[in-house]
Amino acid sequence: MGRARKSGAPKPKVSRALRETIREKGLTAYSAAKKSGVSVDAVQRFLNEERGLSLATVDKLADSLGLTLCPDDSGAEEAN
Repeated sequence: MGRARKSGAPKPKVSRALRETIREKGLTAYSAAKKSGVSVDAVQRFLNEERGLSLATVDKLADSLGLTLCPDDSGAEEAN
């Protein structure tokens, strides 16, 4: 079984951004899945916030949407 998220906990930023991008592009779960090679069920459940995705699946979806995922550098120190 997967871990349950506490109701007040914020959603992970990558998941939220990916979900929003799919919707902004007007894609359905079916079209996003076919474009990325991910199962329709996995994408549908992800869009409905019923489950998360593995990093490999996130990579496939991001690639198919033309997105580049990068680490958050907001906490990194500036190089002098």
